[in-house]
Amino acid sequence: MGSFVDFKCKFCGYEETDIGVGHGKRSYPRLALFRCDKCKSVGSTWVGEDQRPICSMCYDEEIILLSENDSQLACPKCSKRAFIVAKKGGWE
Repeated sequence: MGSFVDFKCKFCGYEETDIGVGHGKRSYPRLALFRCDKCKSVGSTWVGEDQRPICSMCYDEEIILLSENDSQLACPKCSKRAFIVAKKGGWE
């Protein structure tokens, strides 16, 4: 079962809410959390067994996949420490 997270930077105010991560009843495809340095965004993208993940905002292939367990990372907008916050609820 998948879940939702929010990304929030208290320094520059950049945020993304209700980012879906995880997988449904099967392990693939899954939604993976990523950071894109080209368009300076954070989001989730579908990852398949034989599929190269791309940025869901600008479609660039040079994204950094993040762990679902990460709770903080550098904000793509200002490079200061920002937080990933798990939300209640999920999806299938």
